[in-house]
Parts: sequence; C-alpha cells; structure tokens
Amino acid sequence: MTGHALIVDDDKFMVKTLGDILELQGWYVETAYSGAAAVELAATRPFDVVLMDIKMPGMDGVAALQAIKEVRKDLRVILMTAYAAQDRLVEAERAGVLRILSKPVDIGVLLPLLASAVRARRQVLLVDHDAAFLRTLSEVLQVEGFDTVVADNLAHAQQLMAENTPRAVLLHLHLGTVSAREAVTAVHAVSPEMALIVYSGRPDAAEEVHDVIPNGWIHAYLQKPFAVEEVTGVLNGIRDSS
Repeated sequence: MTGHALIVDDDKFMVKTLGDILELQGWYVETAYSGAAAVELAATRPFDVVLMDIKMPGMDGVAALQAIKEVRKDLRVILMTAYAAQDRLVEAERAGVLRILSKPVDIGVLLPLLASAVRARRQVLLVDHDAAFLRTLSEVLQVEGFDTVVADNLAHAQQLMAENTPRAVLLHLHLGTVSAREAVTAVHAVSPEMALIVYSGRPDAAEEVHDVIPNGWIHAYLQKPFAVEEVTGVLNGIRDSS
C-alpha cells in the first residue's frame, strides 16, 4: 500500500535517494531540508507519513516532530539517525514517534513500516449486525485502498477502538434493540475526536439523528442504499482534512 510521504533531511543527496526509491514503489513524495520547513508543510498537506532525520541545523527532527504533533496529532512520523543523544531519543518516544531507524536506512525494514503507517491512517471500523453487508462493504473499501476492521456489536466495536483507534467509524444506527442515541454515545465515549459516520435504511433516520444526537458528534449521515462513491468521498475528505 502506497501513499503520500514527506522526506526531510538537510542532506539533499539522502532526500533524493530515498525519494527516488519511494517513487519507484508508487509513492507520491514531497521533500524538505529543515525541521521548520517540515512543520510548515505538515500543517498544510495531507501526508500519510513523514520520514525525517533527527540531526539537522536549527530545529532538529525531534523538535519538528513535537511541533508536527501539535497540529497533526494523527500523522505518523518516522525518525532516522546515525547518532543522537539518548535524551533526544527519549523525547521522541514521548512525543509519539512511530519508529526511530538507524542510518543508513534498511529499505527492507522501511517499506513495510511505511505501508503499515498508511494502513493505520486509512483504517476504518465498520459496525453493523448484518454480516453479509459488513463483508461486502469491507471488501469494497479495501479495493479502494482503505484498511478495514469489522464488528457486529457495540462491545466488540469498543474493544477494537480501544486497541487501535481507527481513522473513522461507519456505524449502523439501529443495532438490534440498541437505540440510535445509545449506539452513537457508546462509540463517542471511547474516542470523542474520531470521525463518526452513521447510516441507516429507515426513512426517518435522518430526522432521528437531528433530534436525538448532540451537535458535533457525527461527521456525516448516509442513507441506505448508498453508492460506494458516497462512502469513499466522505472518508477521503476526512483523511485529507486531518
């Protein structure tokens, strides 16, 4: 799985080498040569992952990581280093670095790591009691480049969210005897900042959402039956705006 990467290093030869390798693998690559430039780009571009050196003049990679996480908490950042003081590595871990790789970078380690970062950024949790619909929707979204996990009840959904917060949740509003408000509240309680998309086949469901769900809890509502383009359009908008 490929995506949109930012490569950051004051060594322009290193940036070009890594960029060429990723582009050959199908990645869309942008580059920067300082920590400050990386922070500025990360705040305005929909990157899936940042690959950045630690030792750079001015703002180093750890300081840039900390600044990026202030504006893009979900953005995955991988740091590279030939040598860095232990206290800086500890700071990077506390700031939420995905991994710290030794230079020269092992491409056999890097490529799977980048792919896993993209999957995490595109992960979508599907919650529905209809097993056949879950399977079909999951397969369609995977073809469109999204990594999906599925749950057929709220307890399982809450467990999956606690283990690895998904980028978005697609939730059927009416799960058996559970009310729409109960279903949304259960998901919202685990991760209030997560993008929640709800759907239903009931003709009055849109009005129910308006009447019983607090403002700001739901990112979008979809009426069944819906086209796959409706779902992917919403999901791509969530990813690109974060």
